[in-house]
Amino acid sequence: MRMLQPDPGHELTYSDVFMVPSQSSVGSRFAVDLATADGIGTTIPIVVSNMTAVAGRRMAEVVARRGGLAVLPQDIPLDVIQSVVTWVKSRHPLYETAITLAPTNTVGDALGLIYNRAHGAVIVVDDDRPIGVFTEHDAAGFDRFTQLRHVMSAELDTLPDGVTAEKAFDQLQGARRSLAPVVDGSGRLLGLLTSKGALRSTIYRPAVDGDGRMLVSVAVGF
Repeated sequence: MRMLQPDPGHELTYSDVFMVPSQSSVGSRFAVDLATADGIGTTIPIVVSNMTAVAGRRMAEVVARRGGLAVLPQDIPLDVIQSVVTWVKSRHPLYETAITLAPTNTVGDALGLIYNRAHGAVIVVDDDRPIGVFTEHDAAGFDRFTQLRHVMSAELDTLPDGVTAEKAFDQLQGARRSLAPVVDGSGRLLGLLTSKGALRSTIYRPAVDGDGRMLVSVAVGF
């Protein structure tokens, strides 16, 4: 950035500056590397503030998967900090964490959890193996005490462990599915992928440490 007017010699605020559009030699945003120069592992310059109502384990997971960093507040117990950091670092950099319930859980149970994740679905599992998917649409016409096995969609497409974001997107688009569980060789649930998430994973690189585990930071108070 360059100033079109002489440097005023004092700090400026947003209301003091007008951004003038200009051309550059950059042909695409994909040609710009936004990774920080400090080598910590972030790939986009976004940091989530260390506020209790903002930076939690779900936010830390999602932001790290897209290349940013969440800073956990320093005013929460150390055992909780340890639990959250361990949990975030155990998450897969591509697969999203699924909400899971048993087939004997109820519609009310599922509706109480379904909005904890942006994909808006609950994976119904039996012995850690997915047997169905429940969305809010499946609850239409049923009371909250109906068991999921009676309302879930049992027409289930799965993705194999090791699938790339590109292949996952193509498979989901081909099957006209918005999401699918990811399973290992024995059919056990590892996570899930949505078509939007797979597409975004071709654009963003996750923020990981030297061991390939997702990054999360903790604020230090004095």
